[in-house]
Amino acid sequence: MASILKTDKIEGVTSSGTVQMPAGVVIQVARTYTADSAYVTAMSSTTLSASGIQCSITPKFSNSLILVDFSSSMATSGNNDFVIGRMYLKIGSASIAQMTGAAQYHIGFQRHDNNRYSPLCFSGSYTASSTDTLMFEPYLRAGSGNNAVSIVHEDGSSSLTVMEVAQ
Repeated sequence: MASILKTDKIEGVTSSGTVQMPAGVVIQVARTYTADSAYVTAMSSTTLSASGIQCSITPKFSNSLILVDFSSSMATSGNNDFVIGRMYLKIGSASIAQMTGAAQYHIGFQRHDNNRYSPLCFSGSYTASSTDTLMFEPYLRAGSGNNAVSIVHEDGSSSLTVMEVAQ
């Protein structure tokens, strides 16, 4: 006859019945990926503008570390221009805004005569302060507005990955 082991303690569950994840455990991952021209976003604006590449995650815990990774296999700029990008964050129903510390070349810099068609990438983090949905989106601008620029080349690909990690 089989015996049944009873225990008063289940690993990871507190006495109040809530789940407590060990630090460093990946709780969830969200990813937006495209291998076609869906996110080309050709523009000549010298004002930072939405790329259309978005990835959202709703944290399970209000103090989680959110890791954000963006990669574009190939950006492009027309002659006599360059691309500048920054990562933006929208928390719940608030307005979208640059992530803290978003300096001039937050995602990268690509110039027509030096590194034309180079990739753009970003790897950053954000510490959640609530369980409101977080939406991340790279923004871009043309450096001088002389020609159209794009964060993703029409023959390239991009991915935006957001990961919740327990702290």
